[in-house]
Amino acid sequence: MTTVTQQTPTPEQEMLNWGRLLMDGLPFADLIAARDRDPDVTWFDYWMQRSDEYEAMGDAALACGHSITAGYWFWVGSMAAQYAQFLWFDERRPRGQKRKAELYHRAAPLLDPPALRVDLPIDHTTIIGYLRLPKGAEGPVPCAVLLGGLESTKEESYLFENLLLERGIATFTFDGPGQGEMFDDVALAGDYERYTSRILDHLVTLSDTIASDRIGVVGRSLGGHYALRAASMDDRFRACVSWGGFVQMDDWDFEYPMTKLSWKYVTKSPDLKTAQARVRDAIDVRPVLSGLTVPTYVLHGAKDETPISEVELLRKYAVNAPLVIDIEPEGDHCCHNLGPAPRLRMADWVADQLTH
Repeated sequence: MTTVTQQTPTPEQEMLNWGRLLMDGLPFADLIAARDRDPDVTWFDYWMQRSDEYEAMGDAALACGHSITAGYWFWVGSMAAQYAQFLWFDERRPRGQKRKAELYHRAAPLLDPPALRVDLPIDHTTIIGYLRLPKGAEGPVPCAVLLGGLESTKEESYLFENLLLERGIATFTFDGPGQGEMFDDVALAGDYERYTSRILDHLVTLSDTIASDRIGVVGRSLGGHYALRAASMDDRFRACVSWGGFVQMDDWDFEYPMTKLSWKYVTKSPDLKTAQARVRDAIDVRPVLSGLTVPTYVLHGAKDETPISEVELLRKYAVNAPLVIDIEPEGDHCCHNLGPAPRLRMADWVADQLTH
């Protein structure tokens, strides 16, 4: 009788979504090299080295007066650091986060169009965000507030921002509770809408730049949940996109083991049992979904680990909102495996809502 030993999958095998990395802008050659790298080189070290190399390329471009190229290299270096750290929950996580934020800060003024850093105090901390305006914008323009997910942050939305900017829509990205640069001060919490409303409080003051009656919210993964909450609880939003989002987190048993560790990390919980309870209490938009009244676009992959039953829950509770449900039969989480098509559809829909 032959005994088959089942090996525990590595973090890369369990959590890596190559489509996501590619669609978020990491060079294809880097992905192939990461896959085929020397076994003695860790995933983290490979990508942190690439981050350093990209910063050096950015510095060289700056020395030659090529600021647009430098901005690109600093941004790619930021993304390399993002994907170096997102699989880990030890000292590598803050190292990668710090590196990512530093390089994006260098990239921000060099991007085309540039990203203007905005610091907004709230409670005992500060929201760090970036505002980008469409090139050649004259007068107030629509704006989309972009929300990251469980381990994604403001720096990761750059390419989707570009799709919106090309369509005449400004973008505002930021880190909220449990995310990126806010994580040290505030763990994941159930009142994320306070932070999106704080962003709106700022945007409506920019009357010469932002059209306060044409602001939408777009959230990816956990950010899709937050987008539903934000639009349900602040009627200043005109449109909402839940991209691979969900309504509640009673489905803990469906989560991958590493996803559970991510929840434990962002809630700053001592153990998984505590994390489960905190997530269940914090991540539930059902009590407020009746307040969702704006057009809402929902993108969901039928092969997502987040059960498709979440879409039915949304239909059940969001009884006052015009819903556009886009289910991709072959789509994985956030449909990253399907290339640019779903992202283009979302960008066009947002433009239809905010510019027409």
